[in-house]
This record gives sequence, C-alpha cells and structure tokens, in this order.
Amino acid sequence: MELGLSKRAVNCQRWLAHIDSWKRSGLTQKAFCQQHGLGLASFRRWRAIAMREGKPAESSVVTFLPVNVVEPGAADLTVVINDSLRIEIPAGFDLATLRQVVQVLQAP
Repeated sequence: MELGLSKRAVNCQRWLAHIDSWKRSGLTQKAFCQQHGLGLASFRRWRAIAMREGKPAESSVVTFLPVNVVEPGAADLTVVINDSLRIEIPAGFDLATLRQVVQVLQAP
C-alpha cells in the first residue's frame, strides 16, 4: 500500500487507472473487463463512484512523455559588456559581423 493512503484510496486510484485505460482503448466495457480480467459489475460501480465524486479518470493517471535533453553548445568567446549585455561568439564566427557589432557598441 502506498504510504499515507488508505486501502480504499489505493483501490480507487487503481480503478481510475483502469477506467482511463478503458476510455483510450475504444473497447466496450464488457470487452475491456474480459481482456483485463476485471469484474464488469465492479468496473461499473467504480466508474459510477468516480463520476459521482467528480474524479475524472484522466486527471488521476500520470503520464510521462519522453524528453530529449540537449546540452547547449558553449561559446568559444563570451564578451560581457554589463549586466544586461552579453555577446557569445561561437567557433567559426564571421569576423566582419563582429567588427560591425564592436563599431556599433563603441559609437557614442
């Protein structure tokens, strides 16, 4: 049993997960229950409880999505002018563009 949850709360979470899976399955309640070894009467009772208590199954199930983490490329050179101005210059930068940027920054 999950820490801090009553036996009924754990059972409720389990049934809400089944209800959510059923909704996404496209199956009838009877076919879903047969496929998952669930009692149809119990399924219908827990679905009614969830609906009566305003507990939609979708909000009770946590779904994790895959995330690809990409490390940002470190700049080969960082020029910090002040707290609000920072220029990161990557490898292979265009020298003419950098000269133009420096000229603009030096202008009064």
